[in-house]
This record gives sequence, structure tokens and C-alpha cells, in this order.
Amino acid sequence: MPSWLAWTLTVVALVACLTVVIIAWRLMILLRTPGSFKARLVSKDDAPRPGKPVVVSYNEYSVEIFAVYSIWPRPRVSVPRHVLEVSRYPRRTRIRSWLRLDDTDTRARFDLSAAHEHVSELTTWYESGPAVGIGYWREAPRRRQRRRYF
Repeated sequence: MPSWLAWTLTVVALVACLTVVIIAWRLMILLRTPGSFKARLVSKDDAPRPGKPVVVSYNEYSVEIFAVYSIWPRPRVSVPRHVLEVSRYPRRTRIRSWLRLDDTDTRARFDLSAAHEHVSELTTWYESGPAVGIGYWREAPRRRQRRRYF
């Protein structure tokens, strides 16, 4: 085997290993953040596939959806709390519950499947916000949100 081929294979293997380590480290950091949990982003059609694995993170101003198998540090989707509508699906299995997140500004809809306790956490967080019509609840927050990435 030529030496340039051995070097090329070594570099490719090193880059692949480094990418796997970065993805695993990112996932570990995301899941250690308070208010984060694993879920599945269910597709629009009712296919038997379980959906894409994602990490859902909520903080005081927004809900963010991160792709699991990515090295990109920013969320794929971020929905501010003041334009968010959360509703539970009526169907439920022994292990998972379904949840729908609606963005009232862009009319985007995200269907999530997660463990019962995580769905309950997110709906409780959403319902514990200030009452509509009192203060500035349905307006954008004045101060800038802190980012909690790496």
C-alpha cells in the first residue's frame, strides 16, 4: 500500500473519530442543561417511522429544538415563549406522550413524542407563565436572552 494512501486513511479515520467525540460531548452538555430532554420530532404524515431524535430545551424565554446528530451549536428551531402554543395529543402509549408546539407568528407546527414526565414538565412550564393580559406577557421580552451553548 502506498504511503499517501495510508496517510489519507489515517486522516479520514481521525476526522471521523473527532466528529463522533464532538457529537457525543455536545449531546452530553445539552442533556445536562436544566430544562432539556430527549424527544422525537414526528413527521407530518402518519408513517410508522418513529421520527428524528432531537433535544428539546426550554428556558425562561423560549423553547429550542436541537438536532442530536449534529455538531452545529445553535438550535435548529427556536420558538419564543410569547408566541408559543403548547397542546397535548389525546393519544398516549405506555412509554410516550405526544405534544404539539405551535408558533403563532410563522404558523409553524412541531409534533414531538417524548416520555410522559418530560411532556408534563414542558406543559407545566408553559402553563406557569403569567396570565395573558397582565403585564407584557404576549409581547417580546425587552432584554436579550442569554445563550447557553458550550
